[in-house]
This record gives sequence, C-alpha cells and structure tokens, in this order.
Amino acid sequence: MTTGKLHPYLPELSIRDYNTYLRYMRGVAYQTYLDYGMVTYGVLPNKGGVLALLADSLAGRQATCRSVRLPGSLMHVPIMCQTRGIRLAAQIDVLMNWHRLQDRRSEELPLAQKLEKVTQRLTLQNAFQKAAEEEPALERIFCQQQAQAIAQQQLRGQNYAVASEPMSNVYGALFSLLASDDPVQRKNMRYIGSCIGKAFYLLDKAQRHEQDKKEDRYNVFLANGLSREAAQENARRQAIAAINDLSRVYSLMDFKLNRSLLDNIMILGLRDAVDPLEHGGWDLDWELPS
Repeated sequence: MTTGKLHPYLPELSIRDYNTYLRYMRGVAYQTYLDYGMVTYGVLPNKGGVLALLADSLAGRQATCRSVRLPGSLMHVPIMCQTRGIRLAAQIDVLMNWHRLQDRRSEELPLAQKLEKVTQRLTLQNAFQKAAEEEPALERIFCQQQAQAIAQQQLRGQNYAVASEPMSNVYGALFSLLASDDPVQRKNMRYIGSCIGKAFYLLDKAQRHEQDKKEDRYNVFLANGLSREAAQENARRQAIAAINDLSRVYSLMDFKLNRSLLDNIMILGLRDAVDPLEHGGWDLDWELPS
C-alpha cells in the first residue's frame, strides 16, 4: 500500500500550484515530527500531501502557511499547517507504512532487508500504537484489508477484480474519510479511491511478476499464465480504464480550494503514473522556486 503514485504532472503545473503542493508535503512531514517524534519522521517517506490536499480542499479549509525549520535542516521553509487534513494524512502515513511492513514475509528477504524490517518495526511500533488509538476506524480498515488479502492469496483466483478488491476497498475507505459529512461526496470519494486502489494493485503486481514467480507467491497475472510483458500490458490497459472511470466521477466533485492543482494530480498525474505522457519528463532536473 502506497500513495507514492499520487503526484502532480510537472510539465503542466503552475509555479503557484507547485508551491502549494510542496508546502502540503512539508506540512504532513512536519506534522509527523510533531505527533510521532524525530525517529518516525526520519523513517517514513511522508507522501501524504495529496491526501491532505483532497481533505482540506473538499471542506474549504484554508491552511495556515508559516516558515519553520524542518528537522535535519538549517533552512527555514514555508509549510502548510494546522488543518484536520494534514493531521489525518500523517496518521494514514504511519498506519499504511506499518501494515506494509506486515505484508513482507521475512523468510523471503535477504539478511540486510531482514535487519532493516526489524529496525523499522521497532521504530514505528510506538507511532503505530498512538495512531491506532487516535483513529481506531482507520486501523480497522487496514486490518480488514490485510485479512481479505490473505484470503485472496490462499484462493489463488484468476479474476482480476476479485484479486484487486482488498486494495480497492482500503483505498475506497480511506478516500471516503477525506470527504466531509455530505453522503454524496463520501460515495464519490469512495469510488475514486477504489479505482485508484485497483490501478495501483494491478501495476504493482505486474511489476512484481518475476519476483513473485521466483518466490512462488500469489500473483493474479501468474495465475492467468501471463508472461511479464503480457502482464505489464494487461495491467496498463486495466489501470487506464480505472483512471478514466474515476475521472468522470472526479469531475462532479465540488472542490472549494486548489482546483487547478487537484485537476493536475487527479487527471494528468494519475494518467502519467499509468502511461507516461512525456517519456523522460521526470528525468529532468526541475528547478522551481519554493
């Protein structure tokens, strides 16, 4: 489980929107430091800025921008802070990374990665317990997804929709939590999250084709007898269809803030993550002011 593919498409991003995105990313990282300490801040990738953006923009919560010195840095930088969306994104980061550690079987890892996993578990344990106590509903979502994923692995089914259902469900539940109390918004956000979860699951399984084959782990593409190349093409085609479906629902959402930035992320950025719109675009050395 990861939010790493939720990023803006830089070639079409304005400087103003880039700065807003960057400040939200820093804001979630700084909130992680405030709530869970320096060690957790150093371990987590802190990629929850888009989740905070979605939550605050839907609710119309204007974040406070102030200059702070991030841990490990000598420079003061502008960050967004003091919103529910930012706090929720930090909690999701902690819980998501903790459960991602549980998904990795230690016996299949080389010694160095085994030691790294043990270290990360010890580092995140206190932060995980605190986040789970603060947001028990979030923790239940992850536990249910994990149990469902284990059941799917044991069945070793060939149906792509069924195989991707655990990831689709957890993303759907997470995105619905980002919405306000409006039931229509929650329903639409759940659908958007479900589509993203399905796309990310299929792309991840296609990428892990050879490794899962070597380790005899369940992979829906292996269950269907597809080669690595066929799996990648199949995943790309299904992921594009999922992104197109969510785009139609996303266009109905009433975002009160940051609409142009979210359009860039949820339409261009997601499509670029599935099928690069400009090959080599991310290899450039972007130098944008912050």
